[in-house]
Amino acid sequence: MQGKLGRTVAAAFIAAIASAALASPASAGLITSSAGSCYDGPLTQPFKRFGDNANYKLVENGSFENGTGGWTLSGGAKVVSGNESYKVGGSTHSRSLSLPFGSRAVTPYVCLGMHEPTLRLFARRQSGLLTTLLVEVQVKTSLGITAWLPVLPGDLGGGSWHPTVPMPVLVNLLTLSKTDRTPVRFRFTPLLLGSWQIDDVYVDPFVRR
Repeated sequence: MQGKLGRTVAAAFIAAIASAALASPASAGLITSSAGSCYDGPLTQPFKRFGDNANYKLVENGSFENGTGGWTLSGGAKVVSGNESYKVGGSTHSRSLSLPFGSRAVTPYVCLGMHEPTLRLFARRQSGLLTTLLVEVQVKTSLGITAWLPVLPGDLGGGSWHPTVPMPVLVNLLTLSKTDRTPVRFRFTPLLLGSWQIDDVYVDPFVRR
């Protein structure tokens, strides 16, 4: 019931900003702001062993092997030793991002369009039996309205490294045009007194398979 309610709230919010943008002549037919430039890394299949044959692009510095350039960290979030156990990014990888309770991590901007439908990453619950990892996406409309919206279902976790389920972003649908892309950021926040680690943060651009 809670998950269904969250989806309803997110959908209602998206519909509201969509209606507001379309009601204005300034929207020029686009609901979200258009990206001026986009970071697009190489495509890989990091989740193939889990039955997901989609090609994915890594969010900038999403493996944390070269630090967190472009990321915004607060509340004690930091790069630590210990890679996700499947090492999908490379056998020599040895780092991940620690998210203690009270911390947040915000990715660099990544471009999304109608053909970048999902977010997926590796996560591990470090502490907290009932904790969840909240995942949100920041979107800016053509009217200049900026909002953080939930990316559902987030992650309920487990004490060992695991791939999250593919998480539909939804706001990519607001671009309307098949060729337009909008810059977004993702935010990760541990809830309910828990702490987490995340690693290898990917977006699926299925149009380029």
